Amino acid sequence: MAESGRGRGRPRSEQARHAILAAARDLIAEAGYEQLTVQAIAARAGSGRQTVYRWWRSKELIVAELVTSGELTLPAVPIPDTGHLEPDLIAWLDTIVHSLEDPQAGGLMLALVTAASDNEADARLLYEMSTGPFHRALVARLTQGAAAGQVGPHADTTAIADALIGTVLFRALTPGARPAPTSAVIRTLLGCSTS
Repeated sequence: MAESGRGRGRPRSEQARHAILAAARDLIAEAGYEQLTVQAIAARAGSGRQTVYRWWRSKELIVAELVTSGELTLPAVPIPDTGHLEPDLIAWLDTIVHSLEDPQAGGLMLALVTAASDNEADARLLYEMSTGPFHRALVARLTQGAAAGQVGPHADTTAIADALIGTVLFRALTPGARPAPTSAVIRTLLGCSTS
């Protein structure tokens, strides 16, 4: 293959790139994110580690590309709607927190946070594909609760949604911490909004 205009070294091969992505996807499905290594990805793809590093600086960036391309999906956690905002939000947050205890889900979330902090374009894509829909759903559910008188009349539903997503990220990023129970977080946020 002829040299491309990308500078020194061998040109990147799209075939190798797709093989690496497929290898990473398959290895995650077989053994989980925690067992994923660049060496294992390279071996499965039939390439060297340097080939992997020509495309991505870390395994987290490979995972981010799998997510943004739709080849790897994170489980969706819909917000319940029983008509009672507080217990619905507690159930929703408890479900997410419980899912983070699974090494696979927790590891994937850490990978995406790492990738988002590494690359602004990835951060925007990941927001639109994961955090953004969660945030919009939360704001809509909080607005509905406010209309039903379950949140104070001057509540900032966007700020509450921000705090809830921040709670999820805090738990994902600090597994050794002892955060407050999810019910206390929800009650405090809804209580603060009515003051």
